[in-house]
Amino acid sequence: SILVDVPYSLSFSLQKMTSLTLFVLFGCLHACTYADKIRYTNEWIVEVKGGPEVADEIAQRHGFKNLGKIGNLQDHFRFLLQGELSGLHMSSKSEAISQEKQVINAQQQVVKRRVKKGYTAPVDSQWHKQWSLKNTGQTNGPSGLDLNVEKAWLQGITGEGVIVGVVDDG
Repeated sequence: SILVDVPYSLSFSLQKMTSLTLFVLFGCLHACTYADKIRYTNEWIVEVKGGPEVADEIAQRHGFKNLGKIGNLQDHFRFLLQGELSGLHMSSKSEAISQEKQVINAQQQVVKRRVKKGYTAPVDSQWHKQWSLKNTGQTNGPSGLDLNVEKAWLQGITGEGVIVGVVDDG
């Protein structure tokens, strides 16, 4: 008897399984594993010809709220599906919106996962004095009031090309 380890610590004897059963079992395990990797939001990016009023009408007709135009992109709007976030792909919603003659494209948004990139605190002899980056109360002020850069660094965000302004009104 051959034992096979599969996700979720499931072990079974191959001698007792037919090839069809194995095919279905591995297919289900693959689908469950794959489903865990892609998470959808309840937001859509929709390209609508006709302006914000037309976008509002289409959004309302399909159970969405138009959150407005996206930056300087011409005819692109953010639609929010009213109700709870399921995390599932709702192709029927995308298809229904796409049937509108003023809609050029409609795409449900996907949650992007950040991968930890091995953060280490900077090697800087003055690091302990930089309360704006990591405030531990070192200047007798309240700890934690800082830019939270370490959390951003843990997500792989380095800040390259970003300008941060600190307004100190005290």
